[in-house]
Formats: sequence, C-alpha cells, structure tokens
Amino acid sequence: MLTDRHEPWTGQVWNGQARSGEAGTGQARTGQAREAGTGQAGTGEATGRRSAAPMRAGRAAGPARAVGSSRIVVADDGVELYVTVDGPADAETTLVFCHGLSSCLECWENQRTFFAGRARVVTYDQRGHNRSGRGCAGSATVAQLGRDLCRILVEVVPAGPVILVGHSMGGMAIMALAQAHPELFGRRIAGVALLATSAGGLGGVTLGLPACGARLLRPLVPALLRLLGDDPARSGRPAVDELVQLLVRRYSYASQVPSSVREAAVRVICSAPAQVFRDYYPALMTYDGFAALAALREIPILVMVGRDDLVTPVGHSEAIAGALSSARLVVLPKTGHNLMLERPLVVNTALGRLLRVVTRPEPALRELPTAC
Repeated sequence: MLTDRHEPWTGQVWNGQARSGEAGTGQARTGQAREAGTGQAGTGEATGRRSAAPMRAGRAAGPARAVGSSRIVVADDGVELYVTVDGPADAETTLVFCHGLSSCLECWENQRTFFAGRARVVTYDQRGHNRSGRGCAGSATVAQLGRDLCRILVEVVPAGPVILVGHSMGGMAIMALAQAHPELFGRRIAGVALLATSAGGLGGVTLGLPACGARLLRPLVPALLRLLGDDPARSGRPAVDELVQLLVRRYSYASQVPSSVREAAVRVICSAPAQVFRDYYPALMTYDGFAALAALREIPILVMVGRDDLVTPVGHSEAIAGALSSARLVVLPKTGHNLMLERPLVVNTALGRLLRVVTRPEPALRELPTAC
C-alpha cells in the first residue's frame, strides 16, 4: 500500500501566489500502486571524464528518448559542470533534476525519458561526480552545491517556470539555493520535489545498524574515508565490486528488483570517484537546512521517501513535510533509498501530477537575475 499523508494541492491553482487559508487534511490516503520501468538510456556525449554506462531499468513506460544536447556550465569558482538538456525547446516548464552523493545524472534516466516529450528536462553531474570537475579543497559543501544550481538556472533556464527535483544530497542543494535566494521560489521556481532527502540530523542516522554499533563506528568513519579517497578507482577490483554490490543490496533497494536495475545502481555509484565520500561527508553530517524551508512554503512541494530507506529514513521526510503546509508527503512501501530507480512509475506519476499543478497560464514569463 502506498501512503499519501496529505494532499494540499487538491482543487488549487498555483501561480506562484500565496495560498489563501488552505491546509492539508492531515489524514493519510492509501491506494494500490503497480510498478514498471521506463526504458533504456542513451550514452550522452563524452567529455573525457568517466561516464556511467547506459542503464536499463525495466520495461518501457513513457515516450521515446528526445534528441538532447549537452554543455558545460562554469560555476562561480571556475569548476566545469556537465549539463544535459532534453525535450522541446519551447516547452512552457522546465524540470531540473539534482542527483545525490556518489551518483550521476544517469540516475534520472527513467524520469528524463518519461518527461522529455512534455517538458524541458535538465540534468547535470554535481561537482566532483562523473563528467563534472572536482573543485579545490573545501569546495564540497552544500552551500556550494546551491550556488552551482543557481548558475545552471541562470545559464540554461533563463526564463520560464521551473520545477526542481532533488534526490538525497540533491535535495539539500535545492534547500541551499532557497537559503541563498528565497526570492526565486514562487517567482521563477514554481514547484519542488524532495526525494529521499534530509534537512539535517544525518549525523544521528544509524544506517540500519544497532544504535550501539553505530556509535562505535561513527568515530572511525573519517579515517576509513581518508583511506577510500586515496584510491579513487572503484570498478574492476573484486573486493571493491563485491562491496558495492553489498551496499546496493542493503541500501539502494528494499524489494526484489530485476538484475538490470541492480546493475544500474552499481554503474551510477561507480561513476563517481571514491573520494566524493571523503569530500562531502563533513558537510552532510553537519548540514542544517530547516531555516531554508521557509522559502518553500507558498509553492507546491512533493516529498517522497521509501518506507525502508536506511540512508535518509522516513522521519527526515516527515520533518520536512511537517514544516511545509504546502507539502504532499508520499511514503512508498518496500522501497529503499534509490526510489526513482526502484519505483520509476510511481515517482513519475507523482512528478507528473506536480507538473500539471504548476503548469498554469502566467501573465508573462519572468526572467532569472543574471547573477547569483
């Protein structure tokens, strides 16, 4: 059973305006959900950096791949960010997808192929991941991820309404953007989807271990990450390959998925160098983005999480939704952290509904400021 905690969007028209006295019902809705995949990825364009291999995520469900393009966006500190754009150039709304830690833009392949026929779709590799540059020491911060996202919006989506979709660390990047530029939310950013993410408190997550074991392990993590970061090559070594497979089985999925879907997660994880864990770990463990949520209160927000997510547990999504009366919280049963790969049809359906809610006639398409 799929649990939909509350539905504040019902019967509303959102145009970036404040809501008038409407609140969520506070009651859960339950219903049946059937699952399917959405086809096979293309390879994209090579830029000399290692790329995730094409992935298969089950049976086709959605339009064929639109012909897309790729480009480099230079961040405010000179780091090159690899960006892809798909879908109609004249589409009214643009969906911008932000991936999580040790992932890459190909994790959104099911969503890209599904929405590229009905909206403009922008995906990108976060700094330090896959085809994007790494940056100098100390630049792997959530605040910097927010600045990177702002630069991509300025360069790639200068006009028209935008829906931001963030998974895990990508959701934190959206919150960092909201913290720095709250004026964009409601004026240009018409909706936000936060998938399996957290606004803070990750330092207390046990990853499914007994509490005492997690307390003993936590002080050792920085040293282990330093060792991991000294050897960035992860694929092609039996011990490392087996470890990645174990992590995928334990944390990516909570249900029996086809081998092609498991392999997709392995490719996505191995697309990023191992040192990204070392680089981002301190920032993620101390991150607190609750203050940023104030900027999201007047636009429709989708919050989705797997019931069995051990990386960003359900309570973290509940805390976000609890701070946002405009949020619709959806909890997926028997689902782990990589819900967009494990439950693509359910995720696409929810995102499609968000797209329909925010796609309304506007008096004029406002432009983004030229600097962030």
